[in-house]
Amino acid sequence: MEKATEQKGRLIIVSNRMPMTVGIEDGEMKTGPSAGGLVSALGAFLERRKQQGTELSEHKWIGWPGNSIAPQYHDLVKSQLRQMGECEPVFIEEQLMDQFYLGFCNKTIWPLFHYFPVLTIYEEAMWEVYEQVNRHFCEVVAAQVRPGDVVWIHDYHFMLLPAMLRERCPEISIGFFLHIPFPAYEIFRMLPRKWASGIVEGLLGADVIGFHTVDYVRHFLTSVLRLTGNQHQIGRLIVQGREVQVDAFPIGIDFERYHGTACLGKVRKEADTIRRKLVQQKAILSVDRLDYTKGIAKRLRAYELFLERHPEWHQNVILLLLVVPSRIGVDKYQDMRSEIDELVGRINGRFADIGWSPIAYLYKNLGLQALSSLYSMADVALVTPLRDGMNLVAKEYVAARTQDNGVLILSEMAGAARELPEALIVNPNSREEMADAILQALTMPEAEQTARIRAMRESVKKYDVHRWGRLFLHAMEERSALQQVTVEKLLTASGMERLVSQFDLSKRRALFFDYDGTLVPLARSPELATPGGGLKDLLRSLASDPRNDITIISGRQREFLQTHLGDIRLSLVAEHGAWMRRRGGIWRKRVFPDHSWKTRIMPMLEFYVERLPGSFLEEKECSIAWHYRQSDAESADFLAQELKFELNNLLFQTNMEVLEGNKVLEVRAKSANKGSAVLAVLDDAAYDFILAAGDDATDEDMFQALPKEAVTIRVGIRPTSAQYLVAGQQDIGDFLWKLTKLTSK
Repeated sequence: MEKATEQKGRLIIVSNRMPMTVGIEDGEMKTGPSAGGLVSALGAFLERRKQQGTELSEHKWIGWPGNSIAPQYHDLVKSQLRQMGECEPVFIEEQLMDQFYLGFCNKTIWPLFHYFPVLTIYEEAMWEVYEQVNRHFCEVVAAQVRPGDVVWIHDYHFMLLPAMLRERCPEISIGFFLHIPFPAYEIFRMLPRKWASGIVEGLLGADVIGFHTVDYVRHFLTSVLRLTGNQHQIGRLIVQGREVQVDAFPIGIDFERYHGTACLGKVRKEADTIRRKLVQQKAILSVDRLDYTKGIAKRLRAYELFLERHPEWHQNVILLLLVVPSRIGVDKYQDMRSEIDELVGRINGRFADIGWSPIAYLYKNLGLQALSSLYSMADVALVTPLRDGMNLVAKEYVAARTQDNGVLILSEMAGAARELPEALIVNPNSREEMADAILQALTMPEAEQTARIRAMRESVKKYDVHRWGRLFLHAMEERSALQQVTVEKLLTASGMERLVSQFDLSKRRALFFDYDGTLVPLARSPELATPGGGLKDLLRSLASDPRNDITIISGRQREFLQTHLGDIRLSLVAEHGAWMRRRGGIWRKRVFPDHSWKTRIMPMLEFYVERLPGSFLEEKECSIAWHYRQSDAESADFLAQELKFELNNLLFQTNMEVLEGNKVLEVRAKSANKGSAVLAVLDDAAYDFILAAGDDATDEDMFQALPKEAVTIRVGIRPTSAQYLVAGQQDIGDFLWKLTKLTSK
């Protein structure tokens, strides 16, 4: 890591391209602007933050310079870029970059994530290059970051980078945002499992993972569940002791830039000039990069159908088709251009008349002012991608409509459709829907146009790129603060030694231990989680000291506890507190629920066992547990939430409650809880050292019931009322071993 010269944190942006391209001509560095919506959006956001001097306003942008730079010029480029501003280049030879960008990125990820599996190529060599470039970027980023920095990684090129960087720099704050769709699991699983798991685990290295829409969030969380078994709680996942937030952050545009440009006198003048050339024709505008995801050919066929059905619009309408060159030299894209050229020629040849052609076709890249002129004069914008992460053209058109008119026709497959419901929403695969929408747009009354465009403009203005960036960084800040709380609760080696010293100096001790997940590892089936000889020896050694009062407090049935632990001098609590056996005594029942509840819920539980293969019931005297650890993860997650909802409704205003544990739902009497059980064990006895350890939600009752001076430990890194956190069950075993060493002195 770079040596820190100051403590002020910076925002480190990582993307495929830097905001400028760099080349070498005659031994000198030449620069130019980078194309692309990501650079434009982030550039505006960063400039605003710099002007306002907000926290993290200082930034560094790390990316490929856009060209292969010979090694002898690397130092020159680095030094000059650092003098110019905040860019740090990642040098990659041109051939490798082509294999990376035109290979796995755009032959595998791009088509598959946009739901074009037939165009997807699966080659191990391309995956290896993808890993190699991600690792190279990791080396550069790791060398640049310093304490307090926030790293924000962008897009599908670097889905392995968060985990790689987390391994190198575990303390830094990492965010990731995906600018394309994340597909449904049925599509995502078409990747070889090694690749799919690698991508999911790579992304989970981030603290915050952002997508454009809730749909993409849901798809990703489903993939996490299916590939790792990790269940989320309202978009939050526990990953290797960290809490990861997954959420939707719809990206916006720099509204003031687009709206302000449309208001410029020369832009309005150009718009009026174009309008006069069209005489009385209504103008439909289509602006898209040349890409198969944009559905340009389908759009043209829909327009052709409209002209077939409505000859009254001949000579009264024109489609302004602007196609921006993309990936020149790639056969697939050249084939697309040929298809578009052919369709334009066919439609114009079929319907054109003297003085009128139904399509005006431009294949070029226009600057902002020229584009704004088209946005300003177009009566209709036709934006119908087959699949799009967001689609900012729709928002740009709305921002440029300064006259309170105009109609937006928008594909339901674009993320922007969730934010702009006032548009005419169409299915881009339906010629009929698009043709009907064109007619509706052309004949829409002025008052309706005004109402729709004003509502959309207000939304685009409010949810602009600056708000998008602020919300994402705010989520990063919150996650960092929560992570700090977690770090402060972690039981370190020195902290454990302090607890051991407290234990050693105390005269009477009460020790409470949960069983599954605390004393023994969780098992696929309850009967497999039996205490080994080592654990029993530890407990027996601790129990031999008359100063120690040990209680095993579990959700297990008393028969199990009696069989496996009944020969040790300790107290046992079964079924979360329903039964208790004090040290050397007999089992006594503490809770006496009305058992009629079992007859009410048993048919429902049995029905869910039938619905979910691998699930089973564990009936206890005062509770019933539905276990699903051995079931398909996604089906189990869905049915568990459904069953929990139904049980809560059924048991509303009764003395029973539903507990959600680790791959188990349990119905029990409310009075049978570990909190009341530990208080019954303490029973006014004078203990000068009290310790409790547990691993799930039922143990929170125990932590909260104990006096403040008690030592409470939660196994597993997650939000808790316990005083300390340890990573895993083995940590409790190590702690017990240290305590027994004192006992055996």
